[in-house]
Amino acid sequence: MTTDTPADVRVTRAWSRIVEWLAEYAPPSYAALRPGARDDEIAALEATLGVSVPQELKALWRLTAGEDGVRGTGVMLGDWTLMPLDAVIEAHQIQTRSQEEYGEDAAEDESPLVLWKPSWIPFCSSHFDETGPGLYLDGGAGEVCRWSRYGEREKEYASLPAYLELMAVSLEAPLAAAGPEKPGMRGGALVWGPPSDDEGADQWVSHLGEAPPRHPAKTLGAIRAALPSDERAEFDEQRDAVDLADLESLGAFRDRWWERCVQVQNELEDEVAAALGGNIMAQPGHKLAPEYEAALPPAIRHVPPSLDDISAALRHESVRARFNRDFMEAVLPHYPALLLRWWDIARLMADPRGDRAVRAVINGRRGSD
Repeated sequence: MTTDTPADVRVTRAWSRIVEWLAEYAPPSYAALRPGARDDEIAALEATLGVSVPQELKALWRLTAGEDGVRGTGVMLGDWTLMPLDAVIEAHQIQTRSQEEYGEDAAEDESPLVLWKPSWIPFCSSHFDETGPGLYLDGGAGEVCRWSRYGEREKEYASLPAYLELMAVSLEAPLAAAGPEKPGMRGGALVWGPPSDDEGADQWVSHLGEAPPRHPAKTLGAIRAALPSDERAEFDEQRDAVDLADLESLGAFRDRWWERCVQVQNELEDEVAAALGGNIMAQPGHKLAPEYEAALPPAIRHVPPSLDDISAALRHESVRARFNRDFMEAVLPHYPALLLRWWDIARLMADPRGDRAVRAVINGRRGSD
């Protein structure tokens, strides 16, 4: 995803979405998160390591400076554990010593072996009390890479914001998210899976998400996606002015705009209900009569389909144009919610009454949006 938003702001927003999800769905994992670090603690880490930590990683640590782990597993995408700052220091020093001991062993006609660079800052490990293997942020390239005990150094994600945004999307819309790791629960805690061991797999329950709620979830991303397009600029301006670390101010801002989303949703449902003559079928997750279910294209019968599947199923040019415009205005973290919403509209239009209602609403709103 390309964006002009500073990396540290993207990190703050993505992590806020992740923490909200953990608090609602996985309380043990939420409770395992440590408080954020003070600026003097981060400065002490930089002084000890003799390096400057990138701003995006500082932003993450100011919100959560590591976790204690739950039943041997961490919350981070890929089943990684967010390292406490003392573990970050230890891991960096261990890898630096490895570079000093083994990195100079190359023959005279060969380039020195690069096992570690000072600008590589570890931030995730395989377990909360281990210092490797794990993920590190390349302070030069800005990439998130994986290191192992066997000298492997591989790029995993384009950046720290990209990693956290992918994690947030995978939690909020697991059916629509890309990637092999899926969120699940074991004993109420978040465990990315499916687990490879038989015992863990027996206890692991996949989190498939739920049908989109009647009103948007109380997360900033979901609220923004539910707002009329002409109100999003005002939302963005007010959001950028809120101190995301001030939970009281953040909560008041979120509640105020969520109430606006509820109002908008109610107005839309009233319009559709009127067009249907009082037969409300527009609520997400509705079930069609068997004859209409059988008439659906196979791709949109049971699971959220692809962008092309939805576009083809909409049939009418005016409705498809609205869908295409919504898609062009959306940003990557909102794609899953957009697909789920339009998937439900495509299903609704399989019923002739729903088809007429949707076209009436879309055509009536084209001039005002």
